[in-house]
Amino acid sequence: MEVGHQDEFIPIQRCYPDEYEEYQVSGHCWNDGFLPVQMFRIRFRKRTGMVLYPHACTLLYFERGADGTVRIRLVGRVTETMCTRQEPGTTYLMLRFPPQYTFEAFKGQTNTEHYLEPSVFGDLTPIRQAMDTKDADAAFALLMQAVLGSSLDFRENKLVDEFVFGSLYNEDNLSIEEIIGNMSYSPRYIRSVIKAQTGINAKRLYDILRLQNIMESQIFEDEDSLNCVYDFGFYDQAHLNKNIRKLTGLSYTSFKEILKEKNQVEEKDTNKIITGENV
Repeated sequence: MEVGHQDEFIPIQRCYPDEYEEYQVSGHCWNDGFLPVQMFRIRFRKRTGMVLYPHACTLLYFERGADGTVRIRLVGRVTETMCTRQEPGTTYLMLRFPPQYTFEAFKGQTNTEHYLEPSVFGDLTPIRQAMDTKDADAAFALLMQAVLGSSLDFRENKLVDEFVFGSLYNEDNLSIEEIIGNMSYSPRYIRSVIKAQTGINAKRLYDILRLQNIMESQIFEDEDSLNCVYDFGFYDQAHLNKNIRKLTGLSYTSFKEILKEKNQVEEKDTNKIITGENV
């Protein structure tokens, strides 16, 4: 299948169940924290180009082929729509780390894709064990054991967390300047740290986080677009449409319909393994 046609794109957030032999998504918090890390377990039926819409997260793909070979792929922070290729007959365990989590070895990189040397993780036994278990909590614990034991230097950035929290849970509709102004450091320092740690300037990160809120509002609660405009601080529908097109390359209507159609089954089947027999 050639990648590049709109109808072949599969957003990682919402998926057609008949594309998979196996599909599971679950959320976990690392180290008793409050930041959920999403874990996906997927086996595709055919070679697939999967689109990743902007979410400012970092993805780690743990892949095991039919011959048992394990490979690890890192996809740097997704700040614009990009596509990754997935192969049939391969088991994928994917961890999606929110913007607050960083890997010092790849700090500041965006929209990049690297296959990592196995030596980065040393012993691959925990990864193989995670592939073998169907228990989502056990698999997550094993993968995080591998991540923490690697040379990626995984950590949480508290300043980025404060900015992300203020942007996502912005009930008073504060501007980005007001959010930064309410933080405990100088605006220049805050913007500098966000850019250095994530590779994204503060305004772009703010816009991406608003996009996540729009997706939740439109797809899960199905609010009308006029409410969405004012709830997230846009001047009018045209301003909202421009923001979505700038970030995703899609019109507001197309973006909403693609996500809504591909989300119809997931609401019922979250945290369950979906197979061709039970769809």
